[in-house]
Amino acid sequence: MKTVTVKELYVYPVKGCNGSPVQALDITEQGIVGDREFTFVGDGGVLIEQKQFPKIASVQVEQTSEGLIFKHETEGSILHKARTEGESISAKWVLDEFEGTDQGDEVSQWISHILDMPIRLIRINQPWTVNFPVPDMVRLHGKSKRRFTAASELSLTNLASLEALNADLDVPIPMNRFRSNIVVDGIGAYEEDDMDFVVGANVEILQVTPAERCAIISTDQKTGDRPENNIFDVLRKTRVKTEGKFGSGLIFGNYMTVKKPGKLRLGDQLTFEPVARDAVSNGSG
Repeated sequence: MKTVTVKELYVYPVKGCNGSPVQALDITEQGIVGDREFTFVGDGGVLIEQKQFPKIASVQVEQTSEGLIFKHETEGSILHKARTEGESISAKWVLDEFEGTDQGDEVSQWISHILDMPIRLIRINQPWTVNFPVPDMVRLHGKSKRRFTAASELSLTNLASLEALNADLDVPIPMNRFRSNIVVDGIGAYEEDDMDFVVGANVEILQVTPAERCAIISTDQKTGDRPENNIFDVLRKTRVKTEGKFGSGLIFGNYMTVKKPGKLRLGDQLTFEPVARDAVSNGSG
């Protein structure tokens, strides 16, 4: 049995935008309350993602008792109170289709000016069924979903793994490049690969699969810039998913799903029995 300590927790209210550190996560069967419940869509209801539009990372969003506060270095800030009623917009994302409630002109025009393109902010108004028919996503396929998370309801990274990765990079990167909800400490580099059933005092989570990474990890999460780095070269040599990949195959951290809903707090301890996974290569050179 191994034990990790929760060192950092994050919520990202709007998909693609910068999020905020929090003291605790309220975890439901459908994910984290307040996490990626909103997204921006463009023409045809296509999601505006940071992978294609890195500048969206320069917008920080914080959930407050008054509503969502959007902040930008040059454009200032704007307060948005979520709408539960309004025009319904049909949207699509990979294999999923869903309906979202348009959040009005003010916030949409504000972000459209920053990105220099017309987009709308929407909030999911009804859950949809996850359509992810690949073997490594068996713990997700067919589940009910109402958040714009990349794959599973939440994600986890390990501080020791970031330290190991940074040792091989030309320029070290911060953990926020991976946009995880849960950051843990207390195990060796990449031992999170061996997680399966993870138990806390008030919550239980399961690993779905190692998280495959895209251009987002090369994006500065404050400016939206993409400075040169050898991060993908390093991952190709050391962190490759050898079986069941559905994207780049370059991995860091875990996609996790919810077994027992509850509250997770900073400083909480999580325990797991290691399960070796042969489909991951963490070669030493």
